[in-house]
Amino acid sequence: MAEMNEQLERLAYEYQLLQAQAQLLAQNLELLTLGRNEFQAVKETLEELKKVEEEKPEILVPIGAGSFLKAHIDDKENAIVSVGAGYAIEKNLDDAIAYLDARIREYDEAIAKTQEALRKLEGQLGELAQKAQELQQRQAMSFSVRK
Repeated sequence: MAEMNEQLERLAYEYQLLQAQAQLLAQNLELLTLGRNEFQAVKETLEELKKVEEEKPEILVPIGAGSFLKAHIDDKENAIVSVGAGYAIEKNLDDAIAYLDARIREYDEAIAKTQEALRKLEGQLGELAQKAQELQQRQAMSFSVRK
């Protein structure tokens, strides 16, 4: 009886650890998805800019709290893109779009790996829950009422 209780406690501890790992992976997945979506939005904006025929098109520049300023794009042939670690470089639109595509693919790969790791953890959690349930059933069946 005491051995079954120890096994149940051990399973509960393992379950909590795996659950915490799964929660971290889910948070990481959310951050990766947000980052990917941001790169996708920038790419789509640059692709649309290539289609604009005006020499200096008007745009709205967000300044926060849902507020914007009207502005004109002086150079619609080039974009300044972040390359990480606080650095940005100027690229022509085609090169900027290609760069963004590569970053989106990196995000997609990281998202896929994270999703797979999360699926594995969820499988392990299911197995632990099943083992705990079986132990509880065995414990309940071995319990006898004394007269």
